[in-house]
Amino acid sequence: MTSTSQDRRLPDFGPKLTRDEYERRIVALHDGAAPMPSEDEERRTRRGELDLLIDYRLGQRFPDSRREALWQAQQSLDKRRLWHLLAGVVAHPTDPSAGVAKAQVRAFAGVLDPVELGALLELSAEELQRLR
Repeated sequence: MTSTSQDRRLPDFGPKLTRDEYERRIVALHDGAAPMPSEDEERRTRRGELDLLIDYRLGQRFPDSRREALWQAQQSLDKRRLWHLLAGVVAHPTDPSAGVAKAQVRAFAGVLDPVELGALLELSAEELQRLR
């Protein structure tokens, strides 16, 4: 991380899941899932994925209130995912997912500082700047 906004260290949110632990828990989360999950089942799975990502990239003691704020931001994004994808196709025909990525960075930036945001989404300071 090269910019001064990212030179700060990530706050200590406790132990992080290892990559193996993260992958095992993601598989377990999806194991035995119905082929056509209900809306509630799908929501619980998406929330579980976000919580595991937070535990893996930020730490297992990341504050519950901020987890909830990230979840609310994610749900808002999910409701407009098709719009962001279509806007991305028009604005960035060679990289249509850029619209979705930009929307996620902007939404999560309302909850996380730049260091936390870069760590959660595995983005450099330059990538964050480009997506803002």
